[in-house]
Amino acid sequence: MWKLVDLMADQAFRHRLGRNFEAFVGEAFQVVRWALIVGFAQLLATRFPGLGFRALHLALAALLFGYLASRFLLRPEIRFFPDDAPRWQRLLQSIGNLLICIVAFALVLWGIGAIVDGLADYRGPE
Repeated sequence: MWKLVDLMADQAFRHRLGRNFEAFVGEAFQVVRWALIVGFAQLLATRFPGLGFRALHLALAALLFGYLASRFLLRPEIRFFPDDAPRWQRLLQSIGNLLICIVAFALVLWGIGAIVDGLADYRGPE
């Protein structure tokens, strides 16, 4: 307990903690913002069937996947093996990060779909 109090009194620690929290909140906000945009496009595609809104929804979903992929693949990967690992382990690490990206994307799209379905049911047919 006292160690935590000492850490919170340290200006450098609080600065690092604040920067890390700010970075996390910024990334979370980006995902929420993209999810809202994709959800709105999906709602439009549901309410007004046609190729235009469906294509917009698919294009925005692809951009959302690209954003999530940039977080898990293009920036420093989630490390499963040390930096000096053999090539096959680095390849396995990249494949694992790709699977994490796909699962995160599927979960985000599932959540968006659930919200859009709820909105469509709430609004009712018009």
